[in-house]
Amino acid sequence: MKKIITIGLIMLGHLAFGQKEEVVEQIEDSYEYYEDALKKIKSAMYEIESCYDKDNSLNDIQSYASNAESYIGNAKRDIGYAEDEADDAEDEASNIDCSDAEDNADDAEDYFYEAKRELNLAMSELSSAAYEDNIDYLSDYLSNAKNYISAAIKKMNYGVDELIETLEALEDCN
Repeated sequence: MKKIITIGLIMLGHLAFGQKEEVVEQIEDSYEYYEDALKKIKSAMYEIESCYDKDNSLNDIQSYASNAESYIGNAKRDIGYAEDEADDAEDEASNIDCSDAEDNADDAEDYFYEAKRELNLAMSELSSAAYEDNIDYLSDYLSNAKNYISAAIKKMNYGVDELIETLEALEDCN
């Protein structure tokens, strides 16, 4: 009987380690999606900045805005994947009763969700800019889009901070 209990405890220890590894993998995947989204956001910002070249025609500006909207849409998709991975990490942390890691992963998920909302608002502004003929309105749309993108980046970075906190909390779990 003692031998069976010992083997059971050893197996349980390996299972918990395996589940910790699952959390780590999901955190790593979430971070990779964050990085992919950030690259796309940088491309979108380049397109937006290109709008301000004084030699651009209205059609050029609208085209840059449309390109930026496309990049932001792809970034939003990637942040959605980062959010999903954080949610999976939260579930795995819950399965191993690591409540601090679970809470941090949940917070990361929430920040990524909020970033998606900001990116969605930026897309709306860029979509409006892509069809706007009035240069003053177009400028407002671009400015608003940049503000939403900045807010999204801030939320994304908070999400990454929570991913790091998840890993640190995971180290303290048995």
